[in-house]
Amino acid sequence: MISGRAKRVVVYTASLLIAPLAIIPFEKGTRGFAFAVLACGVILGLASFYVVEGERGLKARSLLGRKLLATASITLLFGLSIAIGSMVVLVRF
Repeated sequence: MISGRAKRVVVYTASLLIAPLAIIPFEKGTRGFAFAVLACGVILGLASFYVVEGERGLKARSLLGRKLLATASITLLFGLSIAIGSMVVLVRF
């Protein structure tokens, strides 16, 4: 059986690898590109939120758990900023 932390690591790693793939077929400055960046930010934000919530719920955390919590928190902020920035660009179109 796979542990809870291992599931979170797999989800987090998969989101980091898969999220940018949505942007590839679009040219910069187009509406489709802005929607793809929005999707990338949402995917990163949701996966990071899943990891942060799972790691926050643990009573005792090892060094690995603290590092995972820190990186997921940073990625959560990054994903949210990407999503907000692309929404601003979409409003300007």
